[in-house]
Amino acid sequence: MKKEERKISAGKHTFHLNKDNILYITIVGEIDGKKTSIPIEAIMKLLNMVNGKVNVFVNLDKAGKPSIKARKLTVEIHKNEKVGKVAHFGVNPVAKVIAAFFMGSCKKKDVRFFSKKERAIEWLKDDRQIQRS
Repeated sequence: MKKEERKISAGKHTFHLNKDNILYITIVGEIDGKKTSIPIEAIMKLLNMVNGKVNVFVNLDKAGKPSIKARKLTVEIHKNEKVGKVAHFGVNPVAKVIAAFFMGSCKKKDVRFFSKKERAIEWLKDDRQIQRS
């Protein structure tokens, strides 16, 4: 795992807490059930760098099928009290299926899927949206 102050790489996956305090997550390929703790630790480290809620942008466009363990832990991240709005992004059908699973599992109101990256980021930055847990 490669670490910088606000950016962590785990294999091909990247986790970056930008200056706008949006956590940008890019998943490339599958997350192996045996290595699930590495991305989860990276996400938690970055979430804890900010006081209050952190909005999250998840790029699923190159993601593979998550393992059962990865799905369970990702649902827990979605439910975390530090997480504000979550925007899933992708243009391929697999991304949409993965996002639909997480959106249905976490029961959070401020979770959406976008096929345009710019619209997802605009939505995350829009303070008029009420953040609910």
